[in-house]
Amino acid sequence: MPPVQTSYPGRPAAAYEGMAADQDPATIVSRTVETTDGIAFGRAAFQGTRDDGIAASGAVFRGIVLADRNARPAASGGDLFAKGETAPVMVRGTVWVVTATAASVGAAAYVTSTGTVTATASGNILIPGALFDTSAPAGGLVRLRMN
Repeated sequence: MPPVQTSYPGRPAAAYEGMAADQDPATIVSRTVETTDGIAFGRAAFQGTRDDGIAASGAVFRGIVLADRNARPAASGGDLFAKGETAPVMVRGTVWVVTATAASVGAAAYVTSTGTVTATASGNILIPGALFDTSAPAGGLVRLRMN
């Protein structure tokens, strides 16, 4: 098994992709990953072929995959849940995600068909009841509130 971590920063990050942003009530469901390459922490989960399945791309948004520091390390070194593993999916609550475009607090949130969260409506899927809780430039961490 490859090393999980070989260096340590002076301070831990304030937040990371897929981290629950607060302790407010949230709804988190367990779903089985169907995508061959797995689904990364903090990325959108879409309805899979099975009732309890999720995929990394699709048309029916199901929630955001939460990070789990007890998850088995991926061979690629990425933080993800592999095919066949059970992933926690937040369907209501606040979670940290990376935004593909600049996001402004209070703006509606969308997801691309490949699972990235964005503030751009054109050609993307609206996340019902979701808005950005903080602002960030493209590629930045932002709090996503799903009501």
